[in-house]
Amino acid sequence: MLSKRNQKKLLLILITILFITGFFLLNFNFYLSNFMISNFSYKSDYLSNVNNLKEKVSDLEIKIKIQEALIAENKSLKKQLNLKNSNFKFLSAELTVVSPYTFASTGIINLGLNDQIKKGQLVIKPEGLVGKISVVNDEFSEVIFTFNPGFTLMVFVGENNVPGILKGNGVSSRIKYVTNDKKIKIGDKVFIGNNSKENYPNIQIGTISEIVDNRGFFDLSISDLADPRNSKYISVIRYD
Repeated sequence: MLSKRNQKKLLLILITILFITGFFLLNFNFYLSNFMISNFSYKSDYLSNVNNLKEKVSDLEIKIKIQEALIAENKSLKKQLNLKNSNFKFLSAELTVVSPYTFASTGIINLGLNDQIKKGQLVIKPEGLVGKISVVNDEFSEVIFTFNPGFTLMVFVGENNVPGILKGNGVSSRIKYVTNDKKIKIGDKVFIGNNSKENYPNIQIGTISEIVDNRGFFDLSISDLADPRNSKYISVIRYD
């Protein structure tokens, strides 16, 4: 039989145990939440960072592949166009077509004054001539396509280098101002005139595909000009 004194001690101990147990149960959710947050949220952030890094690596790999393809394309262009003058360089750019069908046929490239782009420089791709630079800003430039009415370019036709002007008409580009006394035939090669102030390279851009005699002048159609509407990447010919 417990004495009254021991009974009081035992009762006090039971009350203390019940108080501590109640306090722990009331705060269990708080401690559990802290534990979950401190452990699992860290793992979640870690996994999120890993996924972000994977995406960045994947983007870099894509950019590297695109750059390698552009470098290979530029080497192919230089060899294809037989550019022996090393002062001519190809600057790769991304083309956004702004107006492909109207008479104001233009595009925008992501190169500008900061990349030493100048008005009048030619824009080309492996399939042929695309156009030339018409407006230059610090970080981007405007391109007028060969079939834009504002496009003009001096060209030489045939073995005798008969001069003419390649000019857009809104639908196509034709060679004008060649008198009908010149010896021109279907299949004659067309070269860029290299006697202009822009120092264009004398490269072949097409062949004569049609000859129309129009009041003392030939109206010549040229084949092999590139269609800019299917062009995502182009090259600007820069002379250093």
